[in-house]
Amino acid sequence: MKDLPKESAATERGRSSVEEKLITAACSLLAKSGPNAVSNRDIAKLAGVNHGQIHHYFGSKHGLLKAAMSRVSQTHWDNTQANGYIPLKGLGGDQLYALAVVRCAIDGELELATQHVTDNISVPRLVLENRIKSQDSSLTPLDAQCAMAVPMAIEMGWAVLEPYIFNTLDVKEEDVQKVREHVAATLTMIIDGKNAVDTSQ
Repeated sequence: MKDLPKESAATERGRSSVEEKLITAACSLLAKSGPNAVSNRDIAKLAGVNHGQIHHYFGSKHGLLKAAMSRVSQTHWDNTQANGYIPLKGLGGDQLYALAVVRCAIDGELELATQHVTDNISVPRLVLENRIKSQDSSLTPLDAQCAMAVPMAIEMGWAVLEPYIFNTLDVKEEDVQKVREHVAATLTMIIDGKNAVDTSQ
């Protein structure tokens, strides 16, 4: 029996290019519209490919959205590994990740929202583990989880609502960075188990 011909380099590049276009488009639409609102046709149109390619390469829209969440989660993980974890800064630089997670959670797609946990590249879990290791033995895992829940909620909310917050509070352009730094410092203190930052300074 003859061996089947191997895919040519050009065919492999073509496949890789189509997959990349679909994942990139899915990342963008996932963050913009959420998993329930986005359709295969929307993704394919943005990617500039035939919508049948989604089924061909990923099996389904859900398979493609999982690949997209893995991509944005990996980017967030890599950025955190390179730069360290800094509250707000990481999510500000990874806005696509934050918006995709929030949209998936709102749509009730917890499996997609927590793809970073499945992929074992969860920044919140890493920060939590480090906090438990760095504290004295009186800190229970539950204490650490409670301490992390508040900054996680604030940070994810901030990633989505920052423009609304600045507009509502009428924060001047020249003061935006100071407000961000204050919120980040407050989150760091909460994570470290200290009191909130004194705002009178």
